[in-house]
Amino acid sequence: MENSPNVVLIVTFLLAGTFNVIFPLILGWWIIKRKGTSWKLFGVGVLTFIGSQIFHLPAVSGLTRAFSSGLLLHVDPGSAPFFNAIVLGLLAGIFEETARWIGYKLLKKKGDSFGSALTLGVGHGGIEAIIIGGSVLATLISILSLSSSDTVLSGLGPNQAELARQQVQAYWATPWHMPLAGAVERIAALGLHISLSVMVWVAISFRKPLWFWLAVLYHAVVDGLAVLGISFGVNIWLIEAGLILISFGMLYVIIKTAKRLDQERVVLLNL
Repeated sequence: MENSPNVVLIVTFLLAGTFNVIFPLILGWWIIKRKGTSWKLFGVGVLTFIGSQIFHLPAVSGLTRAFSSGLLLHVDPGSAPFFNAIVLGLLAGIFEETARWIGYKLLKKKGDSFGSALTLGVGHGGIEAIIIGGSVLATLISILSLSSSDTVLSGLGPNQAELARQQVQAYWATPWHMPLAGAVERIAALGLHISLSVMVWVAISFRKPLWFWLAVLYHAVVDGLAVLGISFGVNIWLIEAGLILISFGMLYVIIKTAKRLDQERVVLLNL
């Protein structure tokens, strides 16, 4: 094939994919050990993410088809990036926070602790990272297979073979640092998901429904800013740096507030 494998790119894809798979598991183990929770709660977090996507992805797909077919009014190209950012952000927030809410309701007392909220959060965000990491590694293996031999391509039709060649060439043209940016994004996303799970827990455990809607809004804003950054061609590392700052800044504030509320509740129960 015309484009030979890029060794540096292979290494960065391998590192990024492996990191995305392993890091959530290590973080989950650390939180479970530190807070005395269980992998079952991690598993509930996994299920809340999967459950949210069962409804979220078809909703996004349906809206996309509705706009492209003319069923819904056409959005002006100038305002399309902002419209997409708002709609995609809100959809992510509504579906995922609702799934977390259902998870806590099903867990009842088993999910009513700060440690449980952290564990569910890392499970929710962790499975997303693991799926992405697995996809990165599977794609790398597939591309290496196509690049090493024309045998696979020979079994395809002319149009399919040409499309495969173009995809392989585009893959090897990827800047070497892009996979690492994806790994950094997963770190920011995990921080976000832990924050959101804690916020929904506060909404339920302390009967503060406003926190649920704040979680939806926070999720929408972060996702929306990412969509806008990509739409306007902002440097990917600036986007990731911004996401890291927002994610961990808010994580610090939310965890500090949740701990204070939990401590106040313990004091009141002991009076």
